[in-house]
Amino acid sequence: MRFQKLFPLVRRTFLFLFAISAAFPIYAQMIDNTHDRVQTTLDPGFERIGTIMPRTAKEVGRSDFAIGCEMLPRDYGDFEEFKEYIAPLGIKRIRLHAGWAKIEPEKGKFDFTWLDKQVDYLISQGMDPLLETSYGNPIYPGGGGASLSDGMPQGKEALAAWDHYVDKLAAHYKGRVRDWACWNEPNNIKINTPALVADNNMRTAEIIKKHIPDARIAALVLSYTNAKFTDEYLKVVSEAGKLGLFEWIIYHDYSLNPDSIYPKVENFVKIVRKYSPTLKIWQGESGATSDPHYTAPISSAKWNTELTQCKWNARRMLGDLGHDVESLIFTFYDPAYHDPERYTKKVDPLWIRTRSDRFMKRMGLVKCNEDFKVLKVKPAYYTVQNIASVFDSSIERIKNPEASLVCEKKTVLYVFRQKKTKDNLVVFWDSSSHPDNDNATVPGQLTLKGISFKEPVWVDTVSGAIYAIPKDRILRSGDSIAFKDIPLYDAPVFIAEKAMLIKGPYTPTPYSFQK
Repeated sequence: MRFQKLFPLVRRTFLFLFAISAAFPIYAQMIDNTHDRVQTTLDPGFERIGTIMPRTAKEVGRSDFAIGCEMLPRDYGDFEEFKEYIAPLGIKRIRLHAGWAKIEPEKGKFDFTWLDKQVDYLISQGMDPLLETSYGNPIYPGGGGASLSDGMPQGKEALAAWDHYVDKLAAHYKGRVRDWACWNEPNNIKINTPALVADNNMRTAEIIKKHIPDARIAALVLSYTNAKFTDEYLKVVSEAGKLGLFEWIIYHDYSLNPDSIYPKVENFVKIVRKYSPTLKIWQGESGATSDPHYTAPISSAKWNTELTQCKWNARRMLGDLGHDVESLIFTFYDPAYHDPERYTKKVDPLWIRTRSDRFMKRMGLVKCNEDFKVLKVKPAYYTVQNIASVFDSSIERIKNPEASLVCEKKTVLYVFRQKKTKDNLVVFWDSSSHPDNDNATVPGQLTLKGISFKEPVWVDTVSGAIYAIPKDRILRSGDSIAFKDIPLYDAPVFIAEKAMLIKGPYTPTPYSFQK
């Protein structure tokens, strides 16, 4: 009897708590700004004295780095669920897919509402959206496909409709979006010939420029450094006298070893320079998964973990910077693909899925579930944040430095400096293979001439940890400095001035979520 009297009160209490939980979701994850936000087994044998201080996109400003928030027109994610995590990453340029088929679901009826939310939010947070115009729209005969690896619009009606769509798109975002890209990865299928892609890119760029004369537009957007395709494409654009329409030329890369691509990149650059001395090179899509997913070489290897994702992305970002290539990490969130039959045939039976109609590709910096909710912030988020916070637009590469690194491993070495202060940063790592889950270091003998340091520190990009270098490891002679038995491993580390990174007590920028 007593319970029966209490039941209405219990029921009302339950309904109240349920309503509160719906209004204030419990799935929102904190961004960790503490010293130990990334914990690994790395032990360089030095005394740790600090941690890289993260900076927001507004604080960092525009740099050579970008982050992708792609595939949203195909409903692979929900921008509203992860948007608050973007600005604290410290990257200003954000790649978005526009999506013709979603913008014009019926002939002549255009809906920009969903895309406006993304563009306007990013602008309000001090970021620059990059809009990619692809893909096609099957409601028009010959309108092309609405997804990756589809055909481009062809035929009088389809091309007129495409032109009308781009015209509407550019007019709508005039004054809001200055950075643009054309069709994504057209070279994935043979029907998209270099001549067809060139025509698509030129007509698209001319329409955008009509509304936004100072638009910065990326050409080509290749799925890899296809030398033959690039040469034929640029020949068409050059002969048409339209190279001036474009700011960048873009390629993508998913090499198993992120450092193995650069000989191909150097050849790619030679081809571009044959036609244009000014086109900027942009690696516009690249990244690693945080676990195996059996869909491509970069994500099918057994070594894929959250740790190797940190290492791979760090090597990609700083390797690109070391080759004067602008760099985009794919992608910010874990996309939930709606065609799992394409991916799950080779999936391990132990791989647990909560929904059978979705496939999660774990390439994001934030981990999401099949219903697009953010489950956690991955370690790779903080690694990318570390690099973005230090290697901003105030940093420039020193070309042909007098520097050498002797080590039992194959290594890479890049030297940068701050433009104003002339403080140096020397970046190096073991590049002999893809990143692994072992954090064992090996000693290297680093010698620098004409590259000075007053109080150098050793910094791990994965964790952001800053270490003091023992004085007996530093040898000075005239304008040369050598670091004896300096530790390195298969993730980027760098030597920098202590004063550049540690200016007082560790006080990271506070950031409040704005749901």
